[in-house]
Amino acid sequence: MASTAPKPRLTPAVRMGLSISVAVRVYGVSFGALSVAAGLSVWQTVALSALMFTGGSQFAFIAVIGGGGTGAAARAAATLLGSRNGASGRQLQPLLRPPGRRVPLTAQLTIDE
Repeated sequence: MASTAPKPRLTPAVRMGLSISVAVRVYGVSFGALSVAAGLSVWQTVALSALMFTGGSQFAFIAVIGGGGTGAAARAAATLLGSRNGASGRQLQPLLRPPGRRVPLTAQLTIDE
């Protein structure tokens, strides 16, 4: 016998998660394409994504490299953009008041999300 039970609907949380995953996927594909177009290999692009903390810093790095800048100039641009996150986190810390062991998790949630 065929089941006549209704299919479960997606919860609002699942729908939001799916929409965010689509946006992140598009962002990641564009970063990969721009990085390879700037002259980085696929493995360099993967390493950059794994080692560099913020997306803005990653795009700044490949923009400088793609424009003919040096590795040092690309690192400097990425570091300057990344340092703003430290300043933002310091400003949010008194508001969020995370317990000591949760500071790294709270910091992660205030960046790029």
